[in-house]
Amino acid sequence: MTEIARLPHRALIRITGPDWAAFLKGLCTAHIDRITAEVADGRMGTLHYGAFLRPQGKMYADCLLMAKGSEDIWLDVPLSARPELLAKLNMYKLRAHVTIEALEQPVFVAFGGDLPEGFADDPRGVIAGDTFGFAYDTRTATADEGAWTAFRVGLGIASAGEDFDADALYAIDANLDLLDAIDFHKGCYVGQELTSRMKRRGQIKNRLLPLTSAGDLEKGAEILVAERKIGEVAAAYGRIGLGLMRLDRMTNADPHSSDHPVVVAVPAWIAPHIQSAEDAS
Repeated sequence: MTEIARLPHRALIRITGPDWAAFLKGLCTAHIDRITAEVADGRMGTLHYGAFLRPQGKMYADCLLMAKGSEDIWLDVPLSARPELLAKLNMYKLRAHVTIEALEQPVFVAFGGDLPEGFADDPRGVIAGDTFGFAYDTRTATADEGAWTAFRVGLGIASAGEDFDADALYAIDANLDLLDAIDFHKGCYVGQELTSRMKRRGQIKNRLLPLTSAGDLEKGAEILVAERKIGEVAAAYGRIGLGLMRLDRMTNADPHSSDHPVVVAVPAWIAPHIQSAEDAS
């Protein structure tokens, strides 16, 4: 059964003007050329995933991008990051012919079944093996935000600004490379150098993975096998959460955290990359 939840921790930014694509291409990890190709074909309203990084590669906002017209694109970003992101976008604007503004439309997500009319399919769902999508107008919620959290955490889908704070993770830590949110073939963008080097040289040490626990998880708590740290709890929602796991320390032994047994799940869409890391170590 399809559920609909409102996400008050997400917010919108609108960028209009003829230079929006060139402007975003140097700032956002997303495949901007794909979006412009769709716009050229008259296909609007498709969602794409990406992020905004620090020059050192840490992520301070993820984003869903939706072209609404040939000179109109909306960004769905963490509410906590929107003030800084608005300031930075305006700082980088320079001579670009764009207008940047906050929008106050609500953010709704549909999940657990076929998408209702007006919801755009999230491309992360295709990769993760399930369906969910977003709408940016008033809807009737049938579930609370907690139901959506449980759904996405089970898939291994992280939510920046909710699961972890700005500057806490590299984009690859949060599996954005596996979610097709990083264009590794375009020119330079902020944070590109370190991100590309991590991928190119195989220097991927950590990944977010779903956790379940026999007791309530504690954010920031170590995940141990015996006395050896193999990760830490990055996000905690009662007995489920996400762990930032050390790939070189993944083991079949039984981990625990805060004196509770923990199960670290490896979703099918992440598993091949975990295996690659084990083989390389």
